[in-house]
Amino acid sequence: MTGSNDEVAVAGRDGTERRTRSQLRDIFEQAYTVAAPLLDPKQGLSAGGGSAHFLRVVLHDNFPKLQQQDISILSVSIERVFRERNKVASH
Repeated sequence: MTGSNDEVAVAGRDGTERRTRSQLRDIFEQAYTVAAPLLDPKQGLSAGGGSAHFLRVVLHDNFPKLQQQDISILSVSIERVFRERNKVASH
């Protein structure tokens, strides 16, 4: 399916939600708030390399009940959203 509407993009052909980890969506903004400073080049952390690993460590420290796979999904999502939000903010 194509479309910019989030609800359209995540619905399956039969209209059901295809995402299975709704708890990640529930904590995303909180996790983003924790992680965004780590990704900000002005902070100097992302320039040093290894930021993906450090991001996962920080997320695990803040959300210790999450499984490793969920930490990985969350960190990749946070990095993507950070790039998108900063692309919009810089224009």
